[in-house]
Amino acid sequence: MKRNFPHQPTRLRALAALVFLSAAQASLAQPPATQASSPAVALTGAAAAAASAPAADLAAVLQTIAARSPDVLAAQSAKAQADAQVRQARAAWFGKVDAYATSQHYNDPRLTRAITLPPNVAAYPFSADQFGYGLNAQLPIDLSGQIAAEVDAARARAAGAQWSAADMRLRALLQGATLYRNLQALAGQRQALDRQLQSLKTSERVAEAGLKVGNIARVDLLRVQAAVAAVQAQIAGADGQERKVRAQLAALMGVPSFDAAAPAPDSGPTHFPANGNVLPPSIQTAQSALQASQDKVRAAQRAMLPQFAATGGWNRNAVHWDNRPVDTWQFNLGVTFNLWSGGAQTAAVDAAQAAANQAQQQLQAAQDNLRAARDGAVALWNSQDQSWRAAESGLRAAAESARIEQDRFKHGLGSATDLIAADLWRAARRTASRRFHLFEHSAMNTSVKSSAVKPKRKPWYLLPIPILLIAGGLWLHFHRLHQADASPPAVATPWAVQTGAVQHGTVAASLQSVATVEAPNTIT
Repeated sequence: MKRNFPHQPTRLRALAALVFLSAAQASLAQPPATQASSPAVALTGAAAAAASAPAADLAAVLQTIAARSPDVLAAQSAKAQADAQVRQARAAWFGKVDAYATSQHYNDPRLTRAITLPPNVAAYPFSADQFGYGLNAQLPIDLSGQIAAEVDAARARAAGAQWSAADMRLRALLQGATLYRNLQALAGQRQALDRQLQSLKTSERVAEAGLKVGNIARVDLLRVQAAVAAVQAQIAGADGQERKVRAQLAALMGVPSFDAAAPAPDSGPTHFPANGNVLPPSIQTAQSALQASQDKVRAAQRAMLPQFAATGGWNRNAVHWDNRPVDTWQFNLGVTFNLWSGGAQTAAVDAAQAAANQAQQQLQAAQDNLRAARDGAVALWNSQDQSWRAAESGLRAAAESARIEQDRFKHGLGSATDLIAADLWRAARRTASRRFHLFEHSAMNTSVKSSAVKPKRKPWYLLPIPILLIAGGLWLHFHRLHQADASPPAVATPWAVQTGAVQHGTVAASLQSVATVEAPNTIT
């Protein structure tokens, strides 16, 4: 490999470069907490506004969703409508009373009332223009049970609407909790990316110093600069994703905007919150729909039976502009039986039976989906737990590798290229571990208290290494550069790890959201 450094650098350049390398290496040796206190990139746009806004906890967000979400309010209105339909169906038992008034005009004079025994036609005036008013009453006698079946169907629909409202409320709370967890994950991702960018900037300064003294090839500096650009692009993507999630959460909450900060959790849940004996509202809704469809079948069948009813009325009729009104009372008790309707009643029974079969299949599908979802949730929980442990182990390995390369570099046994690669690997693993920590609060059984394994400070006696020893080690390394020990994995590897962490963590966030709002009665 062609080196772009002089074979005999001057003592002044070597000493200046070594001093700069020592200062940069001391900066690399600081623990993550110190690095996070002064991020290299300032928050801008929505991230800066969220950082300065007061924090909002998950309970407050869920309270707002339960009270103001348009979907929840619509489901509650549907429940009120179903309750009113129950009262409407029940009212058929009590019959109805109608008032009327008629103005009649005949071509010939007619009696103002019907002739009754004993007949006395002279007492009944005749007139072509008559005016009458009165009341008509009708009271059904539900011997067939059709009205009772209709009432049962309405009650089943009301119960289904109640469970549907609870299901919609739970879904809204689940979605809100998922969006809130995503905000927490994005905030932690942004923090980890800032720390990674700071490490890359420091590595870039080390590479520039190494390039001046000929210890690093220019391609290594370009590789570090490409990594810096990639992290900056990820930061921009995280900011855009945060704005999108905030807009979605504001729409779900029924508010114009959501600018509150979402603080990252300290630890995740300790167990998977699952209870296989509790039926979710979606299953209860399907069961109520099946019951309502079966009641409609009974109502359609009983509509084919004879229908009994009692009717009555009172009528006052008189000649127009005459003060001699005549009152008429009547009471009727009858039965009706349909002999022919073109097959309409039979078709109504068939349609109701088909709807009942459809509801039965939908209930079975809902039960199968619930069982599959629970099994998948448990499997995903276990998978995420193992992924978290693997990410934690990888971070420890990267931190230890970086420490070893720092010691080798201090003693003149390692190259600046190896040192930069090790530190880049550690920074990338820290970012992946941070993402897993935040997402695993939503889906993993973990008790990890920190998102990164902090490397130990180097002992004080290793920091101020004599300049002559460093110069001698570097000079010796110029002749053995191609025989150096194997370096840590390339920088490109951790990006795939980060991508996998985000993909698994997004699904895990919704699982924890289910656990967060499993008991909807706790949120009013």
